[in-house]
Amino acid sequence: MNFRRKSTEGWSIGFSLLDFSGGIANYAQMSIQSIDQGSWKNLYGNVGKVLISLVSVLFDIIFMCQHYLLYPSNNTTSETTEHNNFKSLDQPLAQNV
Repeated sequence: MNFRRKSTEGWSIGFSLLDFSGGIANYAQMSIQSIDQGSWKNLYGNVGKVLISLVSVLFDIIFMCQHYLLYPSNNTTSETTEHNNFKSLDQPLAQNV
């Protein structure tokens, strides 16, 4: 949908940033535990946890690239359009018809 519209309007980047930081924190936790225990079993012993975090982080990187690199100018124009729409609501109804 973002590709077709060439915009990320209506989509919250905050969710992806939080999800990305959670995935990175997950890998940091597993690494620290592995170093502390002297065994890398935390990483290869729980394949499901590692893969779901990997998929999540990869999709978050794709969304962040779309939001910040591919379609950055469209995000600022939507804020201007919203501001103009609110200005038109301040006018009497007869002028809006």
